[in-house]
Amino acid sequence: MAPLQLQTVTKSFGAAQVLIGIDLAIHDKEFVVFVGPSGCGKSTLLRIIAGLDEATSGQIIIDGTDVSRLAPVDRGISMVFQSYALYPHLSVYENIAFPLRVQRLPEAEVKAKVARAADILQLTDKLPLKPGQLSGGQRQRVAIGRSIVRNPKVFLFDEPLSNLDAALRGDMRVELSGLHRDLSATMIYVTHDQVEAMTMAHRIVVLNAGHVEQFGTPMELYHHPATRFVATFIGQPNMNLVPATVLGTDAGGLAVELDGGPRLVLPVEPGAARSGDRVEVGIRPEHATLGDGIAMKVRVLERLGGVAITYGIMSSGQRFCAALHGDAAVAEGDTISVGVNPADCHVFGASGAVLRRLKAPVLAA
Repeated sequence: MAPLQLQTVTKSFGAAQVLIGIDLAIHDKEFVVFVGPSGCGKSTLLRIIAGLDEATSGQIIIDGTDVSRLAPVDRGISMVFQSYALYPHLSVYENIAFPLRVQRLPEAEVKAKVARAADILQLTDKLPLKPGQLSGGQRQRVAIGRSIVRNPKVFLFDEPLSNLDAALRGDMRVELSGLHRDLSATMIYVTHDQVEAMTMAHRIVVLNAGHVEQFGTPMELYHHPATRFVATFIGQPNMNLVPATVLGTDAGGLAVELDGGPRLVLPVEPGAARSGDRVEVGIRPEHATLGDGIAMKVRVLERLGGVAITYGIMSSGQRFCAALHGDAAVAEGDTISVGVNPADCHVFGASGAVLRRLKAPVLAA
């Protein structure tokens, strides 16, 4: 296994810039997830690391060696694609063994490597079968097994769970996390699903329009998003963004008035905004509780057992979502009030960047 560095990697197709100055340092044995919306450049970046696409500029360094001009087979990587790409006429054993056959390894070594991969992936009893006799999750495990036998320095995964149903995706997330632990491998995983990113990654790279918005642990991105984009992309349901006007600043924080809502004093450094500035206050649905604060009329209520996802409209017309206790006494059509702790709020300026927070939280006015 090995560390990987990307140094000022760019990619352009004619005048269109797909990747803009990507700088990343991925540690040895780390599980890193590239996440972002469709078209953000995450799969292109993975393909550049793999050598399937060539960067317009920049360097890819694996285990201290610049591999930017090397062929994929010489980079010490292995890639698992969204499609299983299995040979339907070959057994599971032969599908896993295929890259070893290409290397012309001795049969005893092929047998040992396939047996180890099958044991790790719980496929030992499936080795005689053909891919058509397997479930979707089992076929994906065969594709992963074909990567394991190559003993790569870095594993690359390009949305490998996209073709699976919701329940199986959940099972495979657990299996992939366990696989990473068992192999002590360096893994880079691409997905558009932030739940996959949050549950599997040591660190997450949030990509947007070809550049890195933020790179950090799942909880760093959740609690300390650097931008409006990261704040709304990470977390489910999405963070509420309520427009507000700055009333004033002092050592106690930033006083704001929410459009159609109450006044709050938020833990933001005084120099981060001026009186009269327009800002957006970010409030996660799970941080809202029944109580005095923001009034909204409930339009849709989703009871999911332990939680009741409550979608409503504030008097300003602003949509607001609150994740309340599953037994909360609310109904569609009710007008309710939800309270928020200022220490849980985030404030974003006109540029979309988060405003600097005070080190010590303050209470509401």
